[in-house]
Amino acid sequence: MLNIFRKTAKIILPKSTVYSIKRQIEENGFKRYVREKLESNYRSVNPGAVPPKELIAQTAALNEQELERQSNSDVYFETGYFEVLRLFKILDHFNINPRTIGSIYELGCGTARLLRHFRYIDGVRLVGSDVNPQMIEWCQANLPEIEFYHNELTPPLAFAEDNSFDLMLASSVFTHIPLETQELWLAEMQRVLRPGGIFICSVLGQFHANALLDSEEMQKLQTKGNLTLTSDDSQATYSTRVGGSAWDVFQTRSEVIKVFGSFFQIVDYIPGVQDFLVLYKPVPAVSVVMNSVPFPAQKY
Repeated sequence: MLNIFRKTAKIILPKSTVYSIKRQIEENGFKRYVREKLESNYRSVNPGAVPPKELIAQTAALNEQELERQSNSDVYFETGYFEVLRLFKILDHFNINPRTIGSIYELGCGTARLLRHFRYIDGVRLVGSDVNPQMIEWCQANLPEIEFYHNELTPPLAFAEDNSFDLMLASSVFTHIPLETQELWLAEMQRVLRPGGIFICSVLGQFHANALLDSEEMQKLQTKGNLTLTSDDSQATYSTRVGGSAWDVFQTRSEVIKVFGSFFQIVDYIPGVQDFLVLYKPVPAVSVVMNSVPFPAQKY
């Protein structure tokens, strides 16, 4: 019996082509979604410049291989579109239309990889700050439509009045804030968020714990509720080791709920590569009827 095998040729595309295709897919999906949500409040914007590799190294690199990937301009934009679309969908899940957002602040904005994409909301005030003055200098030179400020390692923020922002973001920030100043920053973020506003931030969850910690460190994390790697630790993220921050901060889910829940109402806890928290600042009881109804309390 004669067996005839058909060989199907596999087309292997260059990485640059794959990156370009993926960027186009994410960009088109993002624009289609926000155009539908924003309607006449949608504005078309130029995505802006890509920062130099040395700045990306301090913000988005788990390891050297990831740094090479993130330094590609198409990957830089692809991941930005993907993550901001995720933020828009989180807001939509809680029936928050971006047309109602007048002001957005991002703590630890880095090179504005995320913040820049909120310029699609016509008339929105965008503000970013970062502890690294090089990041802020680069952003001010390349993204003049956004307000950028340098902040210190500890609060207060020098530019913000109380109750200033409708939406606040801190992606890959509390992942690196030392535990002794974490509550200071949570109190400061509570201060500048308006009542009824939303704060979306990320923490290091199980994904990074599995990737970076050995069995002894995992045991310490579970026993104590938190664990910090410094730039001297060989298993710390590449960004921490090259000087983007000095710490990788791990906390158990129960510890995060206890600490963050003492400053905000926790609306959702979303596991992922980094775990995302959706936090809410309740409206004072005397004005609940006139202004808004707070989110229902979550049980964990």
